Amino acid sequence: MKVAFLGAGLMGEPMAGHLLRAGFEVFVTANRNRQPIDRLVAAGATEVASPAAAAAATDVALMILPTSREVEAVLFGDNGLASGMRPNYLAVDMGTCYPADTKRLGKLFADVGGRFIDAPVTGGTEGARNGTLATMGGGDERAFEEVRPLLSAFSAHLYHFGALGSGHAAKLAQNMIGFVEVAAVAEGLALSKALGLDSRTFFEMLTNSHSNSPIIQWMVPKVFSGAFEAEARLDIAYKDMTQAVKMAREMTNLPLGIANAATEVFQMARALGFGDQDSVAVVRGFETILGEEIRVSQDTLI
Repeated sequence: MKVAFLGAGLMGEPMAGHLLRAGFEVFVTANRNRQPIDRLVAAGATEVASPAAAAAATDVALMILPTSREVEAVLFGDNGLASGMRPNYLAVDMGTCYPADTKRLGKLFADVGGRFIDAPVTGGTEGARNGTLATMGGGDERAFEEVRPLLSAFSAHLYHFGALGSGHAAKLAQNMIGFVEVAAVAEGLALSKALGLDSRTFFEMLTNSHSNSPIIQWMVPKVFSGAFEAEARLDIAYKDMTQAVKMAREMTNLPLGIANAATEVFQMARALGFGDQDSVAVVRGFETILGEEIRVSQDTLI
C-alpha cells in the first residue's frame, strides 16, 4: 500500500517514520517547515510537489492537520488531493476536527469520487514516537479496516465508533476530559503555592493520593522545570475545548459547566500571551496573578 502522509509536524513526523519502518511506501509534501520532510526523505520517504501529486502516486492519504480549514484546503485547494486522485481514493482525517465539518467534507469528497473517514489519534508526541497511540475511527467500517495495517504501525489501540464524524466526536470528548484536568491541576498548584505549601512535598503527596493520575505525573514536572516549549500548543487546547462545548450545544442538550469553566482558564492564559506555549502553560495565568513562579529543582523530585 502506497500512502501519502500530509502533516509532518510534531506528531506526524514520527508517525510517518513508523510507516516507513513497517515497510510502506510513504509520499510527503512540504508545507511550512522543511526539516521534518528532509528527515523523512533521508529515512526513505519520497517527496512530491503537492497533495495532487501525492494522490496520483498513492492509494490512500493520511492527514494530521490542525483544523478542518487546513483539511479542506488539502482536499480541494489548488493542487489538492481531489485534483490528482483516482476514483474511490481514500482520505483519512487524523487531526482533531469538528464533526459537522467532517461530515460536510466527507460529502463533498464523495461527490468528486473519493472516500473519506476520520481517525484522530491520542497519546501525545511520546505516543507518536513510541508507536503507542490510540486511534478513534468514524465512517465506513470497511474503509477503516482497509487502513488498519497503516494505523497499526503507530497505534497500540484502535477503536471504531460509528458514522463519519464519530471518531472526531470521541476525540473532542477525550481531549475535553484531559484538558479539564490540566486546568484543575494548574489551579491546585496555584492554590498550594498561595497557601505557602512546599511545592515539592505537595507533588509527592499528590502522587500518593487518590488524585494521582498520568496527567499529574506528566504535567507537574514540566511546570516545576518551566518546560513550556510547545508540544501541544495552548491555543490548540483552547480550540479543542471550544469545539467540545460547541459540539455539546449543537448535538445534545447536555450542559458542560465544568468544561466551560476550564475553557475560560485556558482563555485567561491566552489573553496573557501564553497561547504559543505548551498546554501546561495554562498555569502561567495563575503565576501571573500570584506574582511568582511555581518552580522546583528536578534534582529534588522523587
